[in-house]
Order: sequence, then C-alpha cells, then structure tokens
Amino acid sequence: MTRCIVTGAARGIGRAIALRLARDAAACGGHARIALLDQHGAELEPVATLVRQAGGTALAIGGDLCDAALPARACAEAVSAFGGLDAVVCNAGFAAPGPLATYGTDTWDRVFAVNTRAPFLLAQAARPALQAARGSVLFVASISGTHATPPLGAYSASKAATLMLMRQMAAEWGPDGIRVNALSPGLTLTPGTAAAYQDPQARRQREARVPLRRLAEADDMAGVAAFLIGPDAAYVTGAELVVDGGLSHTLMGSLPMGGWQRPAATAG
Repeated sequence: MTRCIVTGAARGIGRAIALRLARDAAACGGHARIALLDQHGAELEPVATLVRQAGGTALAIGGDLCDAALPARACAEAVSAFGGLDAVVCNAGFAAPGPLATYGTDTWDRVFAVNTRAPFLLAQAARPALQAARGSVLFVASISGTHATPPLGAYSASKAATLMLMRQMAAEWGPDGIRVNALSPGLTLTPGTAAAYQDPQARRQREARVPLRRLAEADDMAGVAAFLIGPDAAYVTGAELVVDGGLSHTLMGSLPMGGWQRPAATAG
C-alpha cells in the first residue's frame, strides 16, 4: 500500500508523481492512496479522477502553503483518511524573478515560505506517521540550489536551504527509520516553465546545452521520485539525485579551448 501526500499536485511534476504512484501500485496489485495538495484547488479534481481511474484513492486538499497552519491540517486529513502515511512528497514551489539588490522582503518571505518552510512543517507534522510506517520524505529541489541562477536569487537560496534541510533531517530522523532525500530537476517543461520556452530559438539553445539534447518532461521526474520513496531505495537517505540530463557537468566544456588543441580523431 502507498499512502502519500503530494504537494503542488495539480500541475506539472506533482501531477506526474501522483499518477505514477497510482499506476505503479496498481501494476503490483496494490492500491495507492494519495492526498493531492495545491493552491489551485479547482484543478485538483481532474487529477483525483485520473488517480482513481488508475486504481488509486485520491483526497483533494486545496490551500496556499504560505499559510503556516496548512501543512499540519493537510497531514491530519491524510492520516485520518488513510490510516497513516508512507511518504510525503514536497513538490510545490514558487519563484519570483528579480535582482537581489532591490528584492522585496515580502516576496523573499513568500519564496521561502513555500519552498523551505512548508516542506519543513509538512515533514514535521507527518513525522509520527512516517516513523510508524518507516516511511520517507522527498523534497523536490532544483539544480538552482547548487548553481547560482540570476535573476532567481531568492529561489536559488531557498532551494539551497531545502537541500541542507534534507541532509539535516536525514541525519536526525534516520534512527527512527525515516528516509529523507531530494530530487533536483534540471530544465523541465511544465506549465510553470512553459513561458521560458515559447521562443523556439531560445528553446533550441537550451536544449543544445543539455548533453541529452532535450528538455525534461514531468514524467522523467516522476519515475525518479517513485524510486526514491519506494522499496528499491530502502538504503538511500540524505541523498540529492540530480536529474538534469547532464547539464550540471557542461560548464568547462562550454568554455573556449584557448591554447588547448582537441586531439585528432583516429580510426580504430
């Protein structure tokens, strides 16, 4: 049985994760029970319908994760409905571009409230249930958490904090049988990022920087998420799994060669 909370579940990566968990459970003869949490409450019911069609049970919970009371309330609803929890997937995110020199504190606080505080509060609220089930927490972070990403300075800082929160939580909660990991997507095509790829030339340029020569789809992240919260990752905790098609390793290769000469190709 999979009993899970997925935040940011109405769209993109969260939606894909919820559906993947439902399908995987059904394929193994199991039954997924998934609490779908999103500020776009009206968009949750179509996702809930798809979860049910895949053989699972869905609980839709609308609310803004800037509300510090929402994580505990959502956790209590899920535990009551499902009789416990096996996993929490903290996927909801918020980004607001702007130069740090003039960035407003209200926007800064909202970025951190959604990206860092809410995952902490949700995991904290779920801890007793996760301990009972020897369950897991998954934070969906970003490669921006380890790579400066102007003009998303607040977003990058919040994701860096989330990654350290993951490591700290893994160290503290491991003795209680709770695994805590992070998934850091690279360039991923979702409703939230679609505007960045509307210009065909800009999209081609970004794809050309990725060694796999394509943008990720939400389903690429869903498969990794299912692994990290599943039994095949039973000895994985405190890990950040970067899923970026190799983009993080292209910095040096993008620089001019200068006086270095590429070796000539040889037949062999």
